[in-house]
Amino acid sequence: MADAVKAVRLCVGVLAVVLGAAALALAHDIRAWDSGVARADARFAAHPADVRWSASTWLPREVSLQALGLHDDLALRRAEQTFVVAAATPVGYDNGVTRTRVRALSDLALSDVVASGSPAQASRAGNLVGILAATAAAKDGGAADDRRAADAFDAAIRADPANADAKHNLELLLRRMEVVGEREGSGGSSGYFGHSLSGAGAGLPGSGY
Repeated sequence: MADAVKAVRLCVGVLAVVLGAAALALAHDIRAWDSGVARADARFAAHPADVRWSASTWLPREVSLQALGLHDDLALRRAEQTFVVAAATPVGYDNGVTRTRVRALSDLALSDVVASGSPAQASRAGNLVGILAATAAAKDGGAADDRRAADAFDAAIRADPANADAKHNLELLLRRMEVVGEREGSGGSSGYFGHSLSGAGAGLPGSGY
């Protein structure tokens, strides 16, 4: 009987040590993600294409990602990164083939966030989907792109009625669509839908100025 009690106490002691070590490791990983994401966000404004949101964790990454609920946040940040790269990609010497591919990849990443993110995240991503479509229409004269942009802006507003950027962009798009044959503003075709990203996750990117 005494041996059984000792065995139970030993098991409980070992379990307590293991749980304590796991809690310590998880606390380390949470701090690692907090600092890693903050550093990447700070670099995003200056070097958006080179930023990587990551952390050096003791436990498998999935444990801390689940604990923090970071999957959707990181997906939004990475989708916003593809948008910045796509917006900066010129037509180039291949007659726009690379530009079209980069914009399509960005559209896919943003659309995934629209489908799976929170209402606020879906709204942010949807606004950028609208900008990609609206600027494609501005350059190429595509009525279908204009309609898709309008739908994206409208969906972004419905997902988050506080998204002032999406409201402004929708207003600008509708104004442009009303002007038959005049598809360029005084600042050029892309001037309708500017974007200002001061850091991933900071404010609403993609406001029209």
